[in-house]
Formats: sequence, structure tokens, C-alpha cells
Amino acid sequence: MNKLILSVIVVCFASLSFAAEDKKPKPVQDAPKVKPGFVPRAEITIVENKDSVLKEYHIAGQLRAIKVTPKNGMPTYYLIDRKGTGEFIKLGPDMGSQIEVPNWIFFEW
Repeated sequence: MNKLILSVIVVCFASLSFAAEDKKPKPVQDAPKVKPGFVPRAEITIVENKDSVLKEYHIAGQLRAIKVTPKNGMPTYYLIDRKGTGEFIKLGPDMGSQIEVPNWIFFEW
């Protein structure tokens, strides 16, 4: 009886392995061609107001950071969109020990 159960189990597993071999893997698409040394650069727009100078950093047409330099002698601070959602956070000398990690994009597809 044990030999019969064991042989049925072996046949079931063997049939599963043959069924798995019938599936062909999907073809892999080639990655898009990127020119060697290509680095997307930020477009910088400088806006002067009566009380501050703003440098707006656009990457791929999206505003990612603003450097605010007040003219009244206050320290410079940054407004940074970390996730690209349009929500800016303020980073500056009065923000304690928060350090902003560089968000460089070398290439994307």
C-alpha cells in the first residue's frame, strides 16, 4: 500500500515538472540607448524680488528646489521637493541637523 501511494506521489510531481517546462519565458526588452556621459542638467531660473533672490532648479521641466537668499542679511535657506509631488519642505541653518541627501538623476527610462 505504501509503495502505491509513493508511486502516485512521484508521478504527480513528475507531471508537474513537465507542465512547468512547457511555459516559455517572455522576451526581454532591451534597455533604451543612453549616450555615454549624458547627465540631465538642472535648468536654473533666477528671480529677483525687492526682499530676496530666488534660484529655481527645474529638472526635466519639473520644479524640484528653490534657493532663497534674503536681501536683509538673513541666512539662505532652501525649499526642496523631495518626492516630486509639489510639496516643499524648508531646509536651512535653523533646521537643526537635518541633512539633505543629493537627489541626482544619472539616467532614467
